[in-house]
Amino acid sequence: MKSVPVKVTICIVTCNQRGYISECIQSVLDQVVDASVSILIGDDASEDGTSDIVAKFAAEHPEKVTHLLRSPRMGAFANMRDLIARADGDFIARLDGDDHWLPGKLEKQIAYLRHHPDCAAVYTNALTVDEAGNHVGLFNDIRDRTIDLASMLRNGNFLNNSSVLFRHSGKQAWSECNTQIDYRIHLWQARHGYLALIGEPLTAYRVNAAGSMLAGSNDRVRDLYWEAILSVPRNRISDADFTAGLANFLRMITFRSIRTRNPELLRKWIPVVIAHSPCSRSRTLWLAMLAVAKTALRLTYLGIRRTFQGRRYRILHPC
Repeated sequence: MKSVPVKVTICIVTCNQRGYISECIQSVLDQVVDASVSILIGDDASEDGTSDIVAKFAAEHPEKVTHLLRSPRMGAFANMRDLIARADGDFIARLDGDDHWLPGKLEKQIAYLRHHPDCAAVYTNALTVDEAGNHVGLFNDIRDRTIDLASMLRNGNFLNNSSVLFRHSGKQAWSECNTQIDYRIHLWQARHGYLALIGEPLTAYRVNAAGSMLAGSNDRVRDLYWEAILSVPRNRISDADFTAGLANFLRMITFRSIRTRNPELLRKWIPVVIAHSPCSRSRTLWLAMLAVAKTALRLTYLGIRRTFQGRRYRILHPC
């Protein structure tokens, strides 16, 4: 007997993305899957013609596309949170309106979740593209991998949000996590099953001039990232893994401090991290220095490879 197709809900948030939203929506409609697919589009009071484009797709595909025009504007996190609350699929995907999917993406993820019941969410790698859509690199340089809570904490955020497909039960993450930080959602999912990464780039991620969120963000985002680390229940993680997660946070702060020539960042965060570490000050700082050295060596290697290849090719999150 043929199995009953699963139901999948795709949640797309957009605001003033006239130049990208058609490609985004069409890339979802073009996915060939043995599943019932519905698309919820949260249009956050767009003023540049985006709303007209979304309305046209909804009129052409009324059985699949629902256009939710927000007024007044909600903000990206509240917009996505509402879409996910409305989603009724067995599996749920999220996608930002300036990103898009590549052929075969959804099919491979559905198959993975169906065959691995202990997996909470499955991600893919992503091509990074610039404003004009030119391919400039990869989101990360990781091959197929399974990721548990300890690994997610030790290595920080290297997963692409627009690539995720998670189970219906994962909706709870969005009701419990009331802050706009992707990392906290990833950590929540990892507490309720392992995460899987498909190393093949099956998503296209639009990079901005600032690069990664933590690298180009303000103090509020760093505070939220820190809160995400502290949200992990201590009885679910060993002292060694928790300390490694703190050291990785200091690694990111170090590179941000160097890039911005702002040593105050380190002076602010080192005492905070040390105060929360279950290990000694020397052990925590040693792990942080090792993490910094490892990243520096990795960046040097990638720079040399780009030089010999004769082209610019950036790994957004080298691991």
